[in-house]
Amino acid sequence: MSGYDYSVAILGSGIAGSTLANILARHGHSVVLVDSGSHPRFALGESTIGETTYLLKLLAERFDVPELAHVSSFEGVRSHVTSACGVKRNFGFVYHREGHVQNPEEVTQCNVSEFPNGPEMHMHRQDIDSYLFYTAVRYGAEPRQRTWVEKVEFSADAATLTTRSGDRLRVRYVVDASGRNSVLASTFGLREDPCRFRTSSRTLFTHMVGVTPFDEVTTPSGQPSEWHQGTLHHIFDGGWLWVIPFDNHQRATNPLCSVGLNLDTRRFPKEPGRSADQEWADFLSRFPSVARQFAGARPAWDWVSTGRTQYSSSRTVGDRWAMMSHAAGAIDALFSRGMANTMQVIYAFAPTLLAALDDDDFSAERFNHIDALNQTILDVNDKLVHGSYVSFRDFDLWRAWSKVWFMGWNMGIARILGTYFGYLEKGDRELFDRLLDAPHPGTFCPDLPEFQPLFAALSGVMVDVEEGRLAAADAVGRLAGLLGGADFLPTPLRLGDVLRRWHDGSFESQRRMYEWGRSSSPEPMRRWYEYDLDELLSRAGGVGEPVSF
Repeated sequence: MSGYDYSVAILGSGIAGSTLANILARHGHSVVLVDSGSHPRFALGESTIGETTYLLKLLAERFDVPELAHVSSFEGVRSHVTSACGVKRNFGFVYHREGHVQNPEEVTQCNVSEFPNGPEMHMHRQDIDSYLFYTAVRYGAEPRQRTWVEKVEFSADAATLTTRSGDRLRVRYVVDASGRNSVLASTFGLREDPCRFRTSSRTLFTHMVGVTPFDEVTTPSGQPSEWHQGTLHHIFDGGWLWVIPFDNHQRATNPLCSVGLNLDTRRFPKEPGRSADQEWADFLSRFPSVARQFAGARPAWDWVSTGRTQYSSSRTVGDRWAMMSHAAGAIDALFSRGMANTMQVIYAFAPTLLAALDDDDFSAERFNHIDALNQTILDVNDKLVHGSYVSFRDFDLWRAWSKVWFMGWNMGIARILGTYFGYLEKGDRELFDRLLDAPHPGTFCPDLPEFQPLFAALSGVMVDVEEGRLAAADAVGRLAGLLGGADFLPTPLRLGDVLRRWHDGSFESQRRMYEWGRSSSPEPMRRWYEYDLDELLSRAGGVGEPVSF
């Protein structure tokens, strides 16, 4: 590596940058991990989903980084990292009407089975991120905390980073895993203005103590599990509120609860001079049932109030550089997809970068598939979240649109589970590359061409509602027709029954999905169900036991 200080500079040492640094350093490459901040520190993105979990497991197996598996499960985190995380056994959504006590019938929930997809967890990110950062350092990554990169310059054979203190670092490749204030986005003028996404929201967030479990201040709704056992979303016309407790199990040691209020900027524009505390108090005054939950709560630190959350980039790769995760763009925290999207990009990016380091070809063309993946992931999630904000104006419309989320969640994880369980069963490393083999990467169902116009049509329904061409009640019927009429969708999900309140994520439902996949799924999806579920259950000790191999 003559003439270089490091092979790769990674800007940003959060969960994205540190995960990639672990992989590169574990494989013997010199990495400098540069960050203007230091660990431990606050970070958002605290609620995991099955895609996050199993992509972390796959990354651990593929690149021989066991620490990534340690942070992939609730029990793994407790055993190896921290006792500060919460458990997640459901996705809960409680609908509110301004000025009214919440109607217990206006709720939806999706329970999360212990196997194969749970329980998921509420990550106390400062502990998780610190663990991965210092693990990368143990593998050999060079830490540069509290280091500001002022300039990045590129030549035919190198990239040179200049820090605020005047240091110059010459590297072979630069990965920007930072965020909105990306150095590379600024260097190349990549931010789109205006941002291309339809979603337009802003956020107020903090951690709080003294938050009462919602189960204690409301009438039971007959939902599959207690609200406090999962990620709770209070939804209302114009926005939603996340409630993510870290103290919701018997062995909990962390009294904090993550709280974030997300508002449509067109409905609730940010007012100059109005404090976040005032906005929060005003919100509670309008929704009495939420106010009851937070009657005894207080912030652990000052509220943070953002401008518009969304931003986009015209491109995310170039000669000797790439932007990933929140450097590339951002949508909204709804449905907890941020970490899953990050791991999906790392899974595709890491093998390409490792190969480039071996043969010294860092041309943009080699990484064009990463740009396509970044952009598609963002566009697809924008459609999902935008449709949700539109649906919040009517409870029946929300119930119908939530089936689109349920569909994407189930179809998105099927191929990831199939790769992981297939590898555990057969030990065939070629299965790792097969996960990247699909005609529509970055979508919820990359294998099926027919899925893509369906998703576009579903999104189009919500655009019609937003623009006044379609009434909410008519949109419900149209969504039901689209979902119920698509014969390639999984029949166990009962997606055409759009007004159903409970989304079944139980093990029994997952087994029905597995059986459908093996016998009735479209041929391109059939390969993701080739593993023997009963054999996996036998090895795991039965349903409800943690899967550990």
